[in-house]
Amino acid sequence: MDGINIIYEDPYLLAIDKPEGIASVPAEYIPEGKTIQGMVRRWADLNGKDFKPYLLHRLDKNTSGVIMFGKYDKNRNQLESIFQQKDTKKTYLALVKGVPRFEESTIKIPLEARTAAKKVPAITHYKILKKFGPTSLLEVVIETGRKHQIRKHLAMIKNPLVLDPEYGDRMFNNNYQRKLKGKGKFFLRAWKIEFTHPITKEKIKIEVNTTI
Repeated sequence: MDGINIIYEDPYLLAIDKPEGIASVPAEYIPEGKTIQGMVRRWADLNGKDFKPYLLHRLDKNTSGVIMFGKYDKNRNQLESIFQQKDTKKTYLALVKGVPRFEESTIKIPLEARTAAKKVPAITHYKILKKFGPTSLLEVVIETGRKHQIRKHLAMIKNPLVLDPEYGDRMFNNNYQRKLKGKGKFFLRAWKIEFTHPITKEKIKIEVNTTI
């Protein structure tokens, strides 16, 4: 399917390993056919599926990893409730500048809401997994889903994502790319999602590989 992997499927859900560089949904100058939603819908159509997949959540264009789709509209409300469940856990991997002050910590800094000009609670937990010279690989778990939450929070503690064009350290990024001869990459990966299936009531864990 256009080089994209289906990593989980049941009668109600699909999960895809989204590549970096592909938008989740259409936007100005990005038609649906160029989005992950459009690609999955095209796959369903070409393979004669009797459902039209719809996104249950989004990932930023340059974020890769687990992204989930519902199959049938009749189950939409139940499936969308996955991301309101208290036991749903979303874990990411992030390559950041430097080494955070604490091996493991929680960031609680309010961020702007997606739909209103006000700040709302935002909670991000992180743990250092490995150190790579001037960078660190973090495991990141978010309790809330604010726009660019991980990128903003890590920048606020002076450990922005490596090569983040919006919240990163420009001088560090330029030097990093120079050392890697332009082959460095922004790395934020939706590593795994764990939740209780709202229809079958099973405990589900969907995970992708962790190669940087």
